Amino acid sequence: MTYPRASHVVPAVLSPGLCSSAITQFKCSKVTGGTSDSGFRAEVEGEQAMARGEVYMEMIEGHPHTDLAGPSVAEAAVRLKDFAERAQYQGRVALDENRLQRIMKRHDPAIYPGEYVTCVHAAPTALCEKAKRGRVEGLPDHGGCLPLACRNVALTPENARVWQRELGRIERRLAARPPLPPRLRARQIARHGEIAEFLTSNGIPAVAA
Repeated sequence: MTYPRASHVVPAVLSPGLCSSAITQFKCSKVTGGTSDSGFRAEVEGEQAMARGEVYMEMIEGHPHTDLAGPSVAEAAVRLKDFAERAQYQGRVALDENRLQRIMKRHDPAIYPGEYVTCVHAAPTALCEKAKRGRVEGLPDHGGCLPLACRNVALTPENARVWQRELGRIERRLAARPPLPPRLRARQIARHGEIAEFLTSNGIPAVAA
């Protein structure tokens, strides 16, 4: 089974003023036609695919994918199971670099680990894809992400902790003296509420860390 590829290299998962860094030290960057040679683009995409393939292997062998939460958790499980079946040799996950390259080229699960969320990319429900097809109010620019609204989101335990730390940062800002200006304070309170609702709706405690 071949899954839809994101047209950007790695989805940039954004929180106000913060850019995600993937757990495998992916760089938050875009390689676009007109600014980069097509061969360089292919090389970058190949390297990132291999890095993700190694993450998938770690998830399968260590079973942390069973701890995923979020709207795309079921889809992530299906894709990782498919990847595991292709990667097995004599009952074990055993991949050399060449075999991993072949699997990623033909059957890339299109799961993109990030600091804030893990993107389980599916074009029909991806807000970034909708933004690419036409400017729609409330949608991000293509290459961006609205993790609190997108249905392609899955959360690892570390993703959840990052959001809980974000709650803590907001609470410290609200408690700081001198107090924030009224409009900024209102935005911070709204942001805190959005994150808390996002976590609780996905079965994660909305507690500050």
